[in-house]
Amino acid sequence: MHPRAGRYATSGLRTSLLPVPGAVGAEAVGLRPIGEVMGCVVERADDVAASMRRGYATALGRLRAEASALGADGVLAIGCTVTRVSATVREYVVLGTAVRAARGRRPAEPFTTGLPGPDVAKLLLAGWVPVTLAIGIDGGTAYDIAMTDRPGEEAKAPTELVTRVRAGARAEFLAAVRRSGADGGLVSAATVRAWALGHTGAAAVASVFGTAVARVAAGPAPTRSRGVLPLGEDRPGPGR
Repeated sequence: MHPRAGRYATSGLRTSLLPVPGAVGAEAVGLRPIGEVMGCVVERADDVAASMRRGYATALGRLRAEASALGADGVLAIGCTVTRVSATVREYVVLGTAVRAARGRRPAEPFTTGLPGPDVAKLLLAGWVPVTLAIGIDGGTAYDIAMTDRPGEEAKAPTELVTRVRAGARAEFLAAVRRSGADGGLVSAATVRAWALGHTGAAAVASVFGTAVARVAAGPAPTRSRGVLPLGEDRPGPGR
């Protein structure tokens, strides 16, 4: 038995990271919080983008394993964080609240999403279901003498670098959505971080976080506040 599941079984206590609106929203559609779950890994980051991919994938896999051990059907409101332990070592953590459906068929593995309870409720009521947390990451470097030789002018290489890694992260996010078999993706956050490499160089890493979603019944778009990126109008979803 998973250590955390063993502690829950012994104590009988159930914990949740959901705020009151999130817990109420989940309960309204039959998803009962049964415990917080976590996955983490500490690793050496020789290549920042590659390390982020591995780190988040490993941590998410461990979160799923913990949720499965609790008998969960899904995990809501997942937060992803990275902490710099040293110049080359980073800790990746994913943390969320496991939920169990009050009725219906159990999924083969728990779904995962960064969406809070109220947004998941909107999805379900509109005929959509979350499938998996999807992450896209891309990074690179560029060098341009113009950064020191021509003050006040655009340094084209770093500009192109930031544009390229943003596009790469978005493409990787969409690829993750496609691999899940979902109908589209909801983007929750998109970030880019850039830093100098000496006097003429720059590095950048871009990230896109969101949820792959599948359509199971006819209905309107899941929410007005988050955009759906469809993968094709004629792609059948589960249950259709």
